[in-house]
Amino acid sequence: MRAQGIDNSEGRQHVLLELYEKFFANALKKDAERLGIVYTPVEVVDFILHSANEVLQKEFARSLSDEGVHVLDPFTGTGIFLARLLQSDLIQPFDLERKYRKELHANEIVLLAYYIAAVNIEEAYRGQRGEDSSYEPFNGIVLTDTFNLNEWRPNLRRAWLPDNNARVERQQNLPIQVIVGNPPWSAGQKSATDDNPNVEYPELEDRIEETYATRSTTTLKRHLYDTYKMAIRWASDRIKEQGQEQGVVAFVTNGSWIDGNADAGVRACLAEEFSSIYVLHLRGNARTSGELRRAEGDNVFGLGSRAPVALTILVKNPNTTQDNCRICYRDIGDYLKRGEKLMALREAVSISGFGDWQEITPDKHYDWIGQRSEAFAKFYPLGSKNAKMGRVDDAIFGLYSLGLATGKDAYLYNFSRRVCAENARKMTQDYLSAFSAMEENPKLTVDMVTSVHSLNFKWDRVLKDNLKRKKRSEFDENYIRKVVYRPFIATNCYADYTFVNCKYQIDQMFPDSLSENRVICVAGKGGANRFSVFVSDTMTDLQLMFNGQCFPRYQYPKLVGASDMTAALPGIRETPDRIDNISDTALRTFQEHYNDETITKDAIFDYVYGILHAPSYREEFANDLSKMIPRIPFSPDFHAFAEAGKALAALHLGYETCEQYRLSVVLAHDGEPQPHHFRLTEKAMRFATPAKTTLIINEHVRLTGIPEAAHRYVVNGRTPLEWFIDRYKIKRDKESGILNDPNGWFKDPRDLVTAIERIVYVSVESTRIIEGLPSQITDDTEG
Repeated sequence: MRAQGIDNSEGRQHVLLELYEKFFANALKKDAERLGIVYTPVEVVDFILHSANEVLQKEFARSLSDEGVHVLDPFTGTGIFLARLLQSDLIQPFDLERKYRKELHANEIVLLAYYIAAVNIEEAYRGQRGEDSSYEPFNGIVLTDTFNLNEWRPNLRRAWLPDNNARVERQQNLPIQVIVGNPPWSAGQKSATDDNPNVEYPELEDRIEETYATRSTTTLKRHLYDTYKMAIRWASDRIKEQGQEQGVVAFVTNGSWIDGNADAGVRACLAEEFSSIYVLHLRGNARTSGELRRAEGDNVFGLGSRAPVALTILVKNPNTTQDNCRICYRDIGDYLKRGEKLMALREAVSISGFGDWQEITPDKHYDWIGQRSEAFAKFYPLGSKNAKMGRVDDAIFGLYSLGLATGKDAYLYNFSRRVCAENARKMTQDYLSAFSAMEENPKLTVDMVTSVHSLNFKWDRVLKDNLKRKKRSEFDENYIRKVVYRPFIATNCYADYTFVNCKYQIDQMFPDSLSENRVICVAGKGGANRFSVFVSDTMTDLQLMFNGQCFPRYQYPKLVGASDMTAALPGIRETPDRIDNISDTALRTFQEHYNDETITKDAIFDYVYGILHAPSYREEFANDLSKMIPRIPFSPDFHAFAEAGKALAALHLGYETCEQYRLSVVLAHDGEPQPHHFRLTEKAMRFATPAKTTLIINEHVRLTGIPEAAHRYVVNGRTPLEWFIDRYKIKRDKESGILNDPNGWFKDPRDLVTAIERIVYVSVESTRIIEGLPSQITDDTEG
């Protein structure tokens, strides 16, 4: 047995958590995803409990042990929060019986976890009273969905589990002063094909709409309904119930809300609803890459979460003498291992154990950390919603758009044009079979039809909607387009907009494969990696950069009557005349500012690309660039940045045809190299040493002589060579079984070495140009 030989309560809790987290991750995987089940390390639990007790004493001169202080864990899981509370010194011996019987409360929705939690809490109580004490059931636990308590209708449920319902009603009528726990982290099912949607909670979602969403300035607000944010909303409202306006909420949650652009409304409301807030940021964001990822350190949940982690203590004290909410923030630090973070929590005990808390005054954007620069707001906008809609001419570019979002990458993308066509043909056959079935029998529902005709792909919401609208599609190999999928990684895409989830307005930049254009693609708001930029002369994927926004040199206004189906096919319809997408106002503004009428719109495009690469610009305005569409300063030396931008764009557009940086080809055996020696395998290429001077292609070939400068140019979190290594490997999609073999991208296996040498050349030259850019990016009249 795993627990054999463990003679302390903390050790037993560690084992229990590990066992049940593994059980849910494997046996009940969909439940774990939908409910966001991630169990909490003991050190985190203890820190939260002691911190809640500390602020109770500081703000209200009370403690968790005091009579009348009701404590609720609304998402109890294995019951670790209440079990550890009973096992701690926070509950005085003479208060133990009363606290256990009357003032501790727990909710759990998963039946198995409910039983485990009850036993865990009961055993913790029995252990504190003495092993010889009699068993006493814990009557404070309720089998319920906490979020559904907002929708609770007692008369409808009295016949179902009457004892449980009586506990619900009792809990509902109690004044809860302290809410602790680890709310579910789920952001919903990964795709519409999972058949695993999150439950809807109309009243709670209305509260989110009235508060967080109303105060948010972003267009896309679905992340405000992530379950951990719903938990914060629910807890804040619960503290106010029963005529009570004071209390403490202490949660461990996903930490993205601290500086997420979409979460400004959350931060604004928290600062209004609470009198004091303490946020300990444990970091561990695994969605970053490179040096940023290393600085984030390990996640305290191990492999249980890829999201950053925050411990948050929210205090609602109506008697405070403060004019505004006191917001205190502490970062755990860079490059820390999981054990180091947990040890820091153990040694600190509670929030007062950490020094150097930063007191924050939010700015007008409700930023807490990484606040924006006032100087940045004075620069020329790269794009604006008003300019995009044609209302005003206040930005450099008119049209801009997100890239192509297929929602079916494994099915629609492939390095092999032949495989891409085969997959598309099979998808189209399934779709047309479903289409015909519905035409033949109108009584059939979309769900009935799609459950049968799904041999070669899985149906999602977009495809089902297209079927409902009777949108027909026929296979045509001309739909296959070259798309830049990731930086320096192009591939084939079957761009039939019947199957693509969202094309946004990318079709007005590249209406067909013959359309000539260039787009500057910048990272979207809220990305985890440092700001970067890329240029493309063909259609781009949404994640070329994180939620990348594309700003085209030209736009092709959609012809009246043109359908999405014909839009991608050269020769099917007349391609519209392209028009300038850089405004005449922008041209005049640049010419007048520099007193130089030789400046052209092409030069402005190049200037923008140069400025966006400037290290001084990225460093000084890093916070702004993570939260806003870029704004462009007027540098004292326009032509230096324009020439650099032009050179960088030529390199990045021509990475498949440019010069090569000659590397030494080393064979692992004697004899002449053969074509099969250069084939990529399922095993990824890798560097031989940390110095990254040698790249191992496969068991036959390695390339040596890679210069250090090739590793200093980074785009979207990786160097070009790292992107090449990451994407150029044979991969079989687990769900569909589709093989994506990058060997199909090269006409000759030896072309692989040539491609790598070109990538190295682009990297070295990009580094040289970028490091030679002027350091001054603004003149004396700006900022």
